[in-house]
Formats: sequence, structure tokens, C-alpha cells
Amino acid sequence: MADHQRTIRIADFELPRGPVTIEALMAMPRASWEHLRSQINLRRQSDPSVPLARCRLCEAGVFIRSQATKHDHLPMFVHFPEGSQDCPWYEGRTLRPDDARAAQYQGHQESALHRQLCVTIEELANADHRCTHSAVDTYLRPAIHKRGRWPDVYLEFGELGKFALEIQLSKPFAPEIAARHIHYDNEGVRLVWIFNVLEDPLPQGFHDVITMQRGNAFLFDDATQAASIERGTLVLKCYLENGKGGWLEPRLVTLNDLQTGYGRSAFVEDRRSDLLVTRSKVERSRWWKAFQHAQNDKPKSPFYSTTFAPAWDSLQLRVPGLDAWKEEFWASRSDRGQAHLAMLFAILCSVAHSADTGTENVYITKYKGDGAVLAMLNSKLSSGDFKHCANLIDSFVRSSALADLAERPSLKRMIKEAQETEAQIDSEHPVWRAMARLFPEVLDGLVRAELDDLGRLPKWAACSDKAS
Repeated sequence: MADHQRTIRIADFELPRGPVTIEALMAMPRASWEHLRSQINLRRQSDPSVPLARCRLCEAGVFIRSQATKHDHLPMFVHFPEGSQDCPWYEGRTLRPDDARAAQYQGHQESALHRQLCVTIEELANADHRCTHSAVDTYLRPAIHKRGRWPDVYLEFGELGKFALEIQLSKPFAPEIAARHIHYDNEGVRLVWIFNVLEDPLPQGFHDVITMQRGNAFLFDDATQAASIERGTLVLKCYLENGKGGWLEPRLVTLNDLQTGYGRSAFVEDRRSDLLVTRSKVERSRWWKAFQHAQNDKPKSPFYSTTFAPAWDSLQLRVPGLDAWKEEFWASRSDRGQAHLAMLFAILCSVAHSADTGTENVYITKYKGDGAVLAMLNSKLSSGDFKHCANLIDSFVRSSALADLAERPSLKRMIKEAQETEAQIDSEHPVWRAMARLFPEVLDGLVRAELDDLGRLPKWAACSDKAS
């Protein structure tokens, strides 16, 4: 590859995310790589000495640059400006945020339109009797941090709390977005970004703002100004992502409609994590329904029921190499790969459902009551059929609310014996990737971390107080 085309091939993220290749990054849905981009920048602002992602070769911190294409944006890994030029993947000098900002504004200060919008919004907010204090472009003395901020519009709205409204007419910069969210979150002030128009295509800086606001874009225009005057309070137009690259029909909202109890976000409806949670359940639900039907179809040998066929067909389309593994498994073990996968699914479902309900539910052995899950795991790992899955099962249990089981002497012994007697599948194996499709909350590091970041990691998949 020519020097001018060099790019970082692999970035190593903190666990549970792990390594992400450039191919994997470019194949991600926009919402996923935008979330990664926002988390990298948040870390950069809160703890610059410990990057969230590092170049595989030189171990310097990297970020995600959004490269504009004809119709969209393309994500690329790029070294931070202080990165070593000696790295074989070094892609050239990148602008520092201050330099980029200077280039954008070319020395010009705030536009007349921006000032007008700020003053108008403040006046409309003040028409609401709950607004006890307001200010435009006034230094806000910090309660915690040494350095304050100059919010475009600052509002104190009684029981609703404190708001910093940033009126954005030009493209904001990702580091600045992250810095403001961290600052205002620490100060107990809710940050709301407001646009005047939604361009098509939308600049990446606007996408970054919308990512922080859980897929919500807020606009103030002539229509919302008229609605604000009529209602006697500040009214904004809210666009919600439709999950398909577009927007739902906009709705008129007030500060009352904002959800503000989710960390740094202020939004009307969570369009990011709700879709992620749903997507995480869809494939698993297909297998669970097949399992329930199989119990009626073949009560004595449900895992060999043909009712699993549609679920298998759907999964193999999404997991390269799974069909080839199925054929190899038949030849080497004289058993059906589809049935084996269904059994493994039942093992993991037993752990997940027990962790979720607090009651031990086992779907593949006859063990019941206290200790049933542990007994089931020991039994399956000792039989030989699942010894090659010991690392997967151990990882699954340790990432669940039943993580304490992994420290039980009997299970530790079974795991160790399996590891010593049989080669283990790893995270790149088709079976592991299949289970990661079915249980991404614990086996897909990227999904697990994103759900955790958004406060939506389900309780069965959490080992901490962050569970929802």
C-alpha cells in the first residue's frame, strides 16, 4: 500500500471490546461506529493519558475520523496528533481541534443569526413562570471544575433543573462535544444541542451531537417560535431516527418532555439503545421459540427436531463458516452440528434465564432446585461433548450475574480438565460467533460495552450495579 494510502489496520480497545479491524469498523452500522467515536472522545477528555483505543503496531492512542463520501461518511482509524510518525501505519499529520476550528471560522466570531436565535430562545423560555434565571453567552461559574463555560443560553427551570442550550449553526467538533457533555454532566446541568436546519447530507459533527442525544435532533425554527409564543414556553422540534438512516415525523416538544436521568444525555425517546436491545433479542428469540416447539415435537430428543431448521438457516446466513463447520462436525464427531448447537444454546439459556429470574432453570438436564445450574454445567463439561466449549462457557458464566459460579471448585476443576484435554474454540470460531449472535450481551464485546455505556446492560448479563 502506498504511503499516502496508509491506514491503521487494527485498533485494540479496552476490554470487553477488544481488537477491531478496519474491515470490521467499516462494516459496522453507522450508529455503532458513531458510538465508538463518541466514547473515544469522551475518554480523551476525561483521561487523555489512557486512550480507549490504541494502534496495534505503535500502541499510541487512536480516534475514528469520519471521511465524507458522495452520499455518506466512512469511518477510519487515525492516530491522535501526538502519535509517532515512525509507525508504519502513520497516516500523516492531523489537525488539532483548535487549528480545525480556526480554519472553519477563519477568524470570524459568532454570526448575527446565531446571536438572534440565542436571544429569542432566552426570551421565549422566560415567558414560562418556572424559569427563575436565564443568561445568554454569559460565563457560568463552575460548582466543581476550576474552569467554567460560556453556554449559548443558560436556564434554571425550577424542578426541571438547569439547562445549557447550545445553538449550533456550524459543524461542531467531536472533542468539543465530548468535553461539554462531561463538564455539564459533572455540574448537574443538562446539555441540549439545538440546530436551525437539518442539512442533507448531515455534517459528521451534527451526527456526533445526535449520537450523544440517543438519536434525537432538536430544531428551533419559525414554526417552533410561533408554537413557543402560543404555549408560553420554549418549544422545539424533535426529529427521531427511524433506524433506517432517516427520520420519523418530527414532533413538537418542550423541556418537560426531555428525559434527563441517563447520564450525559437529554432526549425525548432513546432511539439508539432501544434498537440495540431489540436487535440483541431477535435472533435469540427465534431459537427459543424453536426450542419450545421442539419440546412438543420430540419430547425425548428435542434437539434433533426439524423445528430448529429455520433458526439454523437464519443464523448460518449471518455467521460465515457455520455451515462448513456443521459438515466437519458430522465427519469428526458422528453427530449433527445443528443439534449440538441447539444443546449449547440450551446450556447458555439455562445460565441466562437463571441469572435473570433469580430462580434456577435448567433446560438440558433433569437437575432441579438449588445447585441445578452448577450441576448441569459440571455434567455437560465432564461428558466430553462440550469440553471444546469450556472457554466459551467459562467466559459466558463470568460475564453473567451468576459469575460466582465460575469460582466454584467443582466447575473450576471441570473447566481446567477440559482445557487440558481438548483444543478449545476461540472467539473467531463459527460456533463462538454463532453464540455471540444469540447472546451478544455477554459474548460480543462491542455490543456489551455499548449497552453498558448506555445504561442498558440487562441484569442477567451484568456483574455490577450498572445492570438495568
